[in-house]
Amino acid sequence: MLAGRPVDWDFLRQVILLPNGDWKAGPGRIAERISGLQAHYLAEKTPQAERIEFVPETARFRAVPVPASNPGLLEASLSQVSDALDDALANPSNGLSDRSREARVLRRTVAKYGNDPQRIEMDLTTVHAALPRQVVSQDLPPNEENLALQAACEEGARAVRATHPEIAENRLILSQQAWKEMTPEDTAAIEMGLPVLTAISEDNLADQFREDIPELVNDAIGPVPDWAPKLPGADPATRIFGRISRMSIILRSATGALDAVAARLGMTRAEVIGIFVSLVGLGITLIS
Repeated sequence: MLAGRPVDWDFLRQVILLPNGDWKAGPGRIAERISGLQAHYLAEKTPQAERIEFVPETARFRAVPVPASNPGLLEASLSQVSDALDDALANPSNGLSDRSREARVLRRTVAKYGNDPQRIEMDLTTVHAALPRQVVSQDLPPNEENLALQAACEEGARAVRATHPEIAENRLILSQQAWKEMTPEDTAAIEMGLPVLTAISEDNLADQFREDIPELVNDAIGPVPDWAPKLPGADPATRIFGRISRMSIILRSATGALDAVAARLGMTRAEVIGIFVSLVGLGITLIS
């Protein structure tokens, strides 16, 4: 409040209603409890249809997506997107190339995340929102192939939401969620967290951190020009901070997991918790 940032009153109410024993224990205890409340608050603000699990055998975390309730529909949607992308890339006058961010995102989605409905919905929504922005700014022509690719992404994302009510609900929350622009200090903090996050994540989750963090750091999330359609949500930020918050909750609630992660990183418990307190705090400050 003193810094002039918006404050969620429901969150403040949780702080105020902490047990008297915590308040009597002093500022240290209150700070510890608040950081725990922040992790739960950030998790609620960044919903995803997946579970973050700690694997004791590897002392690493993994992301387990909700299973596809209609695999055939997902496969057909991705096939339609892939064909539309091929058509758009076939003619250089369309303005897209294999080096275009949209092409890279869609290729990656089709190749790596075909069994992850949440990721498919997020990636298709992101590309669907980005294409009209580029048409409006005249970076891309509004021709048949580009419009067909936009439509395929929209239809694919809608198909996922239609068969996964929890993903539809998540999109509604994320579409109302704005993210502030990162400062150089914020960028440095999240970049410093990357090696830690990848070291304690199994291969697929580690790969997604390696993809999402550079994308978050390099792409502006701040206000867009008045003439450009607003993106429905910063999905890489949602994935990063949603996962960080859930990992933090697990580490705080499971001493064995915290000890295993600390040993894996060669750190103390306090140092590990300190890293996650910092990253969760960063996520909180970026939520408008």
